[in-house]
Amino acid sequence: MKYSQFNSIIQYGDKFALYNTFERKVIFLESKLKDILVEKRQKGIDNLINIHPDFYKYLIENNFLVNDNINELEKIKKIVYEIDENSKKYDLTINPTINCNFRCWYCYETHIKESMMDANVINRVNKLIQKIAQDEKLEEFSLGFFGGEPLLYFAKSVIPILDEFIFVMKKFNKKFDIGFTTNGYLINDSFIDYFNKKQVKPHFQITLDGYRENHDKVRFLTQTKGSYSTIVNNIKKIVENEMFVRVRINYTDENVEDTYKIGDDFSSLENFAKKNLLIDFHRVWQNTKIDDINIIVDRNVELIRKKGLAAKNSSYNPETVIGSCYADKRNSAVINYNGDVFKCTARDFKTENREGYLDENGEIIWENNSLERRMNAKFNNKPCLSCRLLPVCNGSCSQQALYHLGKDDFCIYSFDEREKDKVIKAKVDLIVHEHEQT
Repeated sequence: MKYSQFNSIIQYGDKFALYNTFERKVIFLESKLKDILVEKRQKGIDNLINIHPDFYKYLIENNFLVNDNINELEKIKKIVYEIDENSKKYDLTINPTINCNFRCWYCYETHIKESMMDANVINRVNKLIQKIAQDEKLEEFSLGFFGGEPLLYFAKSVIPILDEFIFVMKKFNKKFDIGFTTNGYLINDSFIDYFNKKQVKPHFQITLDGYRENHDKVRFLTQTKGSYSTIVNNIKKIVENEMFVRVRINYTDENVEDTYKIGDDFSSLENFAKKNLLIDFHRVWQNTKIDDINIIVDRNVELIRKKGLAAKNSSYNPETVIGSCYADKRNSAVINYNGDVFKCTARDFKTENREGYLDENGEIIWENNSLERRMNAKFNNKPCLSCRLLPVCNGSCSQQALYHLGKDDFCIYSFDEREKDKVIKAKVDLIVHEHEQT
């Protein structure tokens, strides 16, 4: 037998947690047993059977120890291939505009004030939807709206696509869902009424930039009028209409301290509405550095949970293998307002960055072999192949893999084992929390 590449041991309270990222399993060990395991791993793990046969047997049964002839890397490659090449689902994202009603300091996009999807491009998008829906292999179709701010021209550029999409999905009897990534400011009663009349429940990702005062410093209409209260009230309307909202908290080391107060603003919701809400912490990517503010985030997550709300810290909780990004999947595309095609939304949507275009017949034309280059980009970074986080991280995503292809080795955790331990702690915390809820 051999000690799994995907094992980690971290201190957890007064014990030690042995966690396997492939199995998603944890064992809590007393200090003495942990020392025995570490020693036998160094001297020959099979010797453990002579010291603690029951422990040795348990480790084998739960795949903390695996047969010498098992190639653990190939197990991950097989999973990645099955998920990313799945032909039963399609993820289509539309940018109706790349204009926005706010100017957040961390936004990576070049906003174009006059940008709006016109009738010609809408017609091409609807032809694409029809082609995808008619595929006999297709079982599920996800339609998302991004931007810019996708609700700026909702009536003109979004409703014509939604009407066609809902009609076609029902015609071909396909499962479908609809989502919006939005700042939430422009949501109103007529917007909600549209979906209630269609008997469709979309889901949303709506961002907040910290608690009220910090948020209003980033997203404001005028120097004296912020947006926090309006967005929070709009989120309440949505969840009370039984539509799901992921409230993404964009935090930095400067705005994180009082983010637990966000939970207070949703604590009065009825239980049925709270079930439609998740408060999800993500660190602003430009602010990513090695520090310990994850301790503050974890504390704030717990304080929010005590209000009866679902909350989590996603900054150290990657799931980029079994939960790989839409951009990693062959059956996905992002259509910009002008018909340019991309795979990843974490991009500046300039034409020179596009990966293809949508032609007059509703066909996606991939340029410069861009689709195949992306699909083959993973597993080319040597440090990832021997990393204990491979089953949950795998170098983050295909966009990262493409960016670093042919360059120096990279690690999204800066090759820092302490940063990787934070990932393990987050995974163990999740198991402990789920156990406490049952």
